[in-house]
Order: sequence, then C-alpha cells, then structure tokens
Amino acid sequence: MHASTITPFLRDRLTWQSYFLIAYLAYLQAALGPLMPFFRAEHSYGYAEVSWHFSAPAIGGILTGIFGARLVLRFGRKAAIWLGGAGMALGYLLLMYSSALPLSVGGMILAGLAGTLLQSATQSALSDQHGERRAYALTELNVSASLAALTAPLLIGGFEGVGIGWRAALHLCVAYLACLWLIFWRVRVPMPAQTQAAHALTKPLPYLFWAYVLVLVLVVSIEWSVIYWGADFLERAVGFERVTASTLMTFFFIAMLVGRIIGSRLTRRYSNTTLLLLAMCLAIGGFFLLWSAPMPTLNVLGLFVAGLGMANLFPQSISLALSIAAEQADAANARVALGVSLSLLLAPQLLGNLADQIGIRSAYGSVLIFQLATLVLILLANRAMRRRQTALA
Repeated sequence: MHASTITPFLRDRLTWQSYFLIAYLAYLQAALGPLMPFFRAEHSYGYAEVSWHFSAPAIGGILTGIFGARLVLRFGRKAAIWLGGAGMALGYLLLMYSSALPLSVGGMILAGLAGTLLQSATQSALSDQHGERRAYALTELNVSASLAALTAPLLIGGFEGVGIGWRAALHLCVAYLACLWLIFWRVRVPMPAQTQAAHALTKPLPYLFWAYVLVLVLVVSIEWSVIYWGADFLERAVGFERVTASTLMTFFFIAMLVGRIIGSRLTRRYSNTTLLLLAMCLAIGGFFLLWSAPMPTLNVLGLFVAGLGMANLFPQSISLALSIAAEQADAANARVALGVSLSLLLAPQLLGNLADQIGIRSAYGSVLIFQLATLVLILLANRAMRRRQTALA
C-alpha cells in the first residue's frame, strides 16, 4: 500500500481509552512484586506459598488464551474490556483481604484471566481501528504501560512508608478504573460482523503469524528472565549489596520507557521488520555487556542498553503478527495471550532451577542463547514477510 493511501494516525477516544486502560493493567501487574514482601510478612507465608501468587496470573492468562476469543465473540469486545478491568480489580481485592491462601491465589488467577482478556480485546480493537497504522498505536500503548509500571513500586513503597499502608496504592487504582468507566463507557469499540468473527475462529491462522508468535514467546521469556533474576545477578555475580542491586533494576525499567518512546517515533519512519531486527541486535549487545563486563559500572550500562533494545521487541513483533492475521484479530490475540502466558509461567522458573544447579552467572548466560535463537528466527520470519509483501504488491 502506498503511503499516500494510508489513513493518518489519529488518537481518537478509543485510542486514549486503550492507553489509559493498559496503564491500569500494567500498574497492577507491576505492583505484585513490590507488595509481596508486605503481604508475606502479614500472613507469615514462605517463599513457596508466595510463588503461587506469581504463577497464578499466568495460569489465568492461559485460560484466556484457550477460551478468550470465543468469550469476545459471545459478549463483544466492549464487554470484554470493561469486564476484564473489573475482574482485575476483584482479583486484587481478594489478594488484599483474603486470609486463606486458596482465595488469594484464586484472586490472582482471576486477575490474570481478566487482565489478559482486557489486553487481548484492547489490542484487537486498536488493530482494527488503526489498520495500517496499528504499529504506532501498539507502540504507544506499550509506552503507557511502561510509564504506569514505573509508578507502582514508588506508590506502594511511599504509602507504606508514610503509614497509610500498601493497600492504598491498589485502592487508588480501583478508583482510577471507576473514573475511566465514567469517562469512556460510551466509546464505541469496533467489532467484526458475527459471521466474519465466527469464520475467523475456525479459519487456520497463517504460518507466518505463528513464526512471529514464537518470536513473541522468546521475547517475553527473555524480558521476564531479566526482570525476575536481574537483581540476583547484580548481587551474587556482580557484587552489589542487595538493596543496591534491587534499586539498580530501575535503570532497566527507565530504559524500557525511553526505548518505547523512541520506538514510537521511529515506527513512523521505518518498517516493523527493520525495527524488530535492530532492537534485537541492541538487546543482545546490551545483555552481553551486562553478563560479561568486568566492571560493575559496565554491567549496569549493559542492563540499561539491554532495556533500550528489549523495549521494542514486544510491540514490534506483536504488530507484525497482528498485521498478518488482520482479519482474525480476536483469534490471533487469544493465541498470542496463550503463548505469552506459557512463557511467563515457565521461562523464569526454568532459569531459576538452572541457577540452583550451575549458579546464577552461568544460568543467566542462557538468556544470551535464547537471544541468538530469537535473532535467527527474526531473520527467517522477516525474509518470509518480504516475500509475502512482494506477492501482495
């Protein structure tokens, strides 16, 4: 399609609704880790019991990946978006106020299921709304998520520090959702015709779509392995004090935010395939410096550079996947959610088990192997994408 025939990118009310709702989603997801030390102390839970709360959202996401597309077809994207937001709020309220482990874990399963439904329906709506410009919207969507994720630990620690308590940070988020509903509940959410949507659920998704979904699975595995185990690596392998190592991970999240802001601008000038490849190369270079540098300052610099690269891996790869399956957005997003949830459930735990066997430094090096495998897959998928575009031209 020639540039002159592509509709300009406009941020309408649906777009702003999506940005604010994904910020809500990202805030709650990012809050789970910082609140858990306070939660664990209140209930005298061990690490094994706490770990269930980290795995539970991924279990909920897997359920949405299996059944989510049919739920959206049955109730519509608008209902999926707002019920997903309400389900997340209910899940975190169960976490906050349940004294029994099954209820708090069940709350996190509900939050994972509802949050994945919210995310999938939002991405599908944005993809349909912006068409060829979906990459801009999806990249900016991830900018809002990164910005919100930065605020969660600050508010949780701040409220706890002044004596209000960590729960206030979640109460604030529930009130935020209620305000969003009052502002945006009248917004129309695009939905394909029932016959078209039903056919899309049974029609096989293209092989190239699955190639980019595999890229997504690897990308999410890499990103969350760095997030979950980065502080341990900085402490045990690099030699920082524990509090310092944990604090230094902030550089990674700042880099993710900066990288996505830059990426949202570059998406207007360069193709998704080019940006995905460049982001992967930058992520590999940064992680190699983080893992192998002989000086702590260089390790931290590597962490920041890795964050800059990883920032755009998810938005660019999901944009490519959805562009290939543009007429099957709900089915495609459900499969994406399934793959992402599986990687969130398995990858960080696998790296942790490996670290118990061979040490954190050697185990962390396995991330580099995943990165190189992802780079090869990106090169192959991008070549197939060019052939597809040539055939459609």
